[in-house]
Amino acid sequence: MKKTLIAATVLLTTGLCGAVIAGSSHDNPPPRERGFERMADELQLSDEQKAQLEQIREEEHEKLKTLREESKARFDAVLTAEQRQKMEELHEQRRERMEERRAGREGREHHKRCEDSTN
Repeated sequence: MKKTLIAATVLLTTGLCGAVIAGSSHDNPPPRERGFERMADELQLSDEQKAQLEQIREEEHEKLKTLREESKARFDAVLTAEQRQKMEELHEQRRERMEERRAGREGREHHKRCEDSTN
């Protein structure tokens, strides 16, 4: 049971890491927190269990951040200056596409909430 909870937490943290970094533009909690709360409710976790899992999530977040930084340094050591420049451009294009999708999704969710409140 403990291993399952840890595995679920790691997967949840990994999957939502990008959303956490990007932040949230409205009053709703970030997806990472909503996902954790849903999981905690479904599993009927005690406050102590929530605190322990939150500590694990924070530790995993720091490990992933360190791993990303190390990987970037290793990539940079292999690539030429032009290739590093191109890679940054590709990353920026990807970030922009993700932001566009997020804005579109938030707009649709807002529209749906407005429609639901009028019906």
